[in-house]
Amino acid sequence: MRFRIRHVTRFAYESPAYESHNEIRLAPRPSPGQKTLGFKLDVMPPSAVVDFKDSFGNIVHAISTYQSHRELLVVADSLVERIAPRPIGTPRRPFSDFLAGDEIRSQEEYDFLHPSRYVPLSEPLKRFFWMARPSLNESVPDYVGRVISYVNGQFAYEPGRTNVNSDADQILSVGAGVCQDFAHLTIGVLRLAGVPARYVSGYLAPFTPDPQQRPLGAQATHAWIEAMLPDAGWTGFDPTNGSRTTERHIRVAVGRDYADVSPLHGVYRSAGSKQTMCVTLDVTQDFAEPPSNPARCDQ
Repeated sequence: MRFRIRHVTRFAYESPAYESHNEIRLAPRPSPGQKTLGFKLDVMPPSAVVDFKDSFGNIVHAISTYQSHRELLVVADSLVERIAPRPIGTPRRPFSDFLAGDEIRSQEEYDFLHPSRYVPLSEPLKRFFWMARPSLNESVPDYVGRVISYVNGQFAYEPGRTNVNSDADQILSVGAGVCQDFAHLTIGVLRLAGVPARYVSGYLAPFTPDPQQRPLGAQATHAWIEAMLPDAGWTGFDPTNGSRTTERHIRVAVGRDYADVSPLHGVYRSAGSKQTMCVTLDVTQDFAEPPSNPARCDQ
């Protein structure tokens, strides 16, 4: 499947900004099952743009704008090809065998086994983990799947109950949250069990069987998790939907938690004290047949 993504971010300033510096993570991340066929970034007013990879291998664009401006417009257009993830194969070793490699795994996957900004391994989280702890004869894939279903069944998806700065403890206290909260909570449970887990930001493409039909309603970025499974490697799961990830999950960035993958953050100088941000997103399936000799895309 091929998908076209347009992600538009508009900043409006109370008084003109005369300098702004931003980092964005909006370029889809090439990975097994996902290929970026094209990516184009437009910034208004014209700005200096430098791209690099961060410590997790995500594509980052640093944008510096020095001229006076009342608005900053960032438009990211992507064309992505996705294939369905492979089923988790066998053998499925019991958890007792998996735990025997804890010491080495803790060194190799330190970032994804220890506390992070939005995933504090707190006492409330430890109490929640105790209700979903693994049994020693359970396989790691079966346990991860059980945790995904458990988190999905225990909490309600309710926008507005948490915010972008909420950590895993917040969803435990209010009993509801959004995809970011479901991901943070699931990551915390898996890390306490000794399973390396990381946060994934991206898009969940809507299902549109008719090429002439466009998705209805607002679209938004999505978040899910990847767990390191024995013999299978990093494997995607969507706690918000209680399932494995599919070919409609388009990966953009991975990290310890949301703090590592924020789509856009930065600083600016202005005489004013307020700014507003508006984000629009359009993700559509591209039903067109690819050309036999495709033109070179911007990277």
